[in-house]
Amino acid sequence: MVIRLVADVGGTNSRLALSQEGVICEGTIQSFANADWDSLYAVIDAYLAQDNGESPKEMVIAFAGPVRGDQALLTNRNWTIDAGKLRRDFASDNVHILNDLTALGYAVPVLGPDQLRCVSSGVGKQAVSAQSLVVGIGTGFNVSPVLENAGTVICLSVEAGHMSMPLSVVEKLRDFGFQTTQFPTTETLFSGRGFEAFCQKQSGQGTLTGPAAIAAYGATNAEEITDAVDQYSTVLGHLLRDLSLAYMPTSGIYLAGSVARSVVNVSPRHCIEVFQQPCNIRANAIPTVWSITNDAAALLGCAGYSF
Repeated sequence: MVIRLVADVGGTNSRLALSQEGVICEGTIQSFANADWDSLYAVIDAYLAQDNGESPKEMVIAFAGPVRGDQALLTNRNWTIDAGKLRRDFASDNVHILNDLTALGYAVPVLGPDQLRCVSSGVGKQAVSAQSLVVGIGTGFNVSPVLENAGTVICLSVEAGHMSMPLSVVEKLRDFGFQTTQFPTTETLFSGRGFEAFCQKQSGQGTLTGPAAIAAYGATNAEEITDAVDQYSTVLGHLLRDLSLAYMPTSGIYLAGSVARSVVNVSPRHCIEVFQQPCNIRANAIPTVWSITNDAAALLGCAGYSF
């Protein structure tokens, strides 16, 4: 059986594993702090050196940044990766690089109940031509449309973080007292830095960070923080509603990334109330919203990717 190296390369850490037949090999997942290494090539070399076996014949690498052909650039670190160099350096026959959200898209068909949390119930997964959507809000923002048909999974490449802010979100930002020019694109609001900027303004705490806002949510002395997170949850609901119309993910929306998961964990009601508002186009076909809880989900997607 062919051994495949799979990797999920983020801005801070890289997670690597080996897989066979679409399944992660038990005990092979390891995490590496990117700051300790000069390049991803060095990380892969160190990982494989521990096994002392043959180089894997396949590699599928998920990258937190734009992928163009056989090359990718890591968004928050001066790392580039080239599929041709990986083939030459590690004697691999097949190498593919994909965006990290696309990798999560390929994981959707195999995610089980123990790897998901239901945020809001909706229609069940379609038996034929199932359309789903992964929405990632963490360091940055992106989506991955997923189509499952007759055992084949297709995930389209998207760079949704650079699209203009949806009008429904712009109008709600005005209601909350924002000059909407502060958030011209989707990623400027729906990202770690966007969440921090939103909560700092609404709470009046200039040194507040995103994680601090979540940690302080609901504290008796933090009413302003609570209101800020609730308001952010509301604008997130408007975004998800617009995305559900753009991509028609009747088989489910899957939330990923630290910001998305944290907000729906602590303040789901405001988001879901907006998301489930009646709409003639969707009628009663409101998709279920899930939160991906498995941090290794992108590795599952890389393992399941078909050349």
